Amino acid sequence: MNPILSQLALRNGNSAEGSEENLMALGEVVTSLRTAVSKLQTLKDSETNHYFRNFEISFPRDGIDFYKATKLYEVNLVKQALRITRGHQANAAKLLRMRTSTLNSFIKRHKISY
Repeated sequence: MNPILSQLALRNGNSAEGSEENLMALGEVVTSLRTAVSKLQTLKDSETNHYFRNFEISFPRDGIDFYKATKLYEVNLVKQALRITRGHQANAAKLLRMRTSTLNSFIKRHKISY
């Protein structure tokens, strides 16, 4: 066992062996939590990918204006978040995983009314 950990264990009235077992158990908990977080992120990514897989458009022969389409999509997302939160910008920003100030700036820049 690490000499510093042994000293801490003895100061706290614990045996070095008991402290080492506690540290090993704690390490296992940390590993389990990391695994759980990783699995949750994978599920979230999978959910997002599934959403966009179903979001397909038919391209006209002359193509589309990517920047205009992106802007329209962003504006629509903001409007939906504001609708869901009944206009509460802080809650809408949380839904969109952005800062409230960024959302407020976006609303003003694109003159979004809700």
